Amino acid sequence: MLDKIKSAIGITSSVFDGEIEDNIMAALADMEFTTDIDYLEQNDPLISKAVTTYCAYQHNLLHGNADLSEKLKKSYEEQKKALLMSGKYTEF
Repeated sequence: MLDKIKSAIGITSSVFDGEIEDNIMAALADMEFTTDIDYLEQNDPLISKAVTTYCAYQHNLLHGNADLSEKLKKSYEEQKKALLMSGKYTEF
């Protein structure tokens, strides 16, 4: 997942690998513990997309692009809402 996210956000160096790996874990934890999303298979395209968006949002926030970061954060929140509305990702 790390290489896929690096490619998606335009990073070729390994300098940010630790930061991105932490953000991957944070995204998964956010979806698991702040919502009712139970299905967090990293190979699932919608989960992967949400994690990528979260990582891009965090990366831009930490590296001075607040405007883009805010847009990405909104996108991530919308993706979480869509996952919650799907029966595949929650157990009720």
